[in-house]
Amino acid sequence: MNQQQLKKTIRFANIKCATAGGKFTEKRQQVLEILLKANKPLSAYELTEQFNKVMSVPILAMSVYRILDFLESVSLVHRLKSENKFMACTHVNDGCSHQLSMFLICSKCNKVIEMSDVDDKIKALFAQVELSGFSPSETQLEISGLCRQCKPTIEQLEEKQ
Repeated sequence: MNQQQLKKTIRFANIKCATAGGKFTEKRQQVLEILLKANKPLSAYELTEQFNKVMSVPILAMSVYRILDFLESVSLVHRLKSENKFMACTHVNDGCSHQLSMFLICSKCNKVIEMSDVDDKIKALFAQVELSGFSPSETQLEISGLCRQCKPTIEQLEEKQ
């Protein structure tokens, strides 16, 4: 993310927090900036460590968790349950209004891809779940596997044999 995109995202986040009735404090902004620049999910402890490297006043992990809870409540951040890590929403400037979040998580390099257009079949799956009488508490789907860069090609597998 370049500096211009970062500034635009921070302006949007400030408006989004104000609209939700909260303040976009300096600490909240710094945590969001760290996630935006990381390009990968981070744990609260990793965030705390990076925060304390760039800010003059240190922060405790418990405070970072509270900040993350707030940022998640206003749809600026997603929590990856399977990884217990957090990432900035890749649709933050678009308002992050998707009802179903879907993440593809590479188990080798830990790269996470947030799917922007969730296929109608997945929406149908969730509709079927609800028709069965089950009410999902969250609409987030996480799929672990190998990304394109980490997945061995057929040629690589044949070379090893």
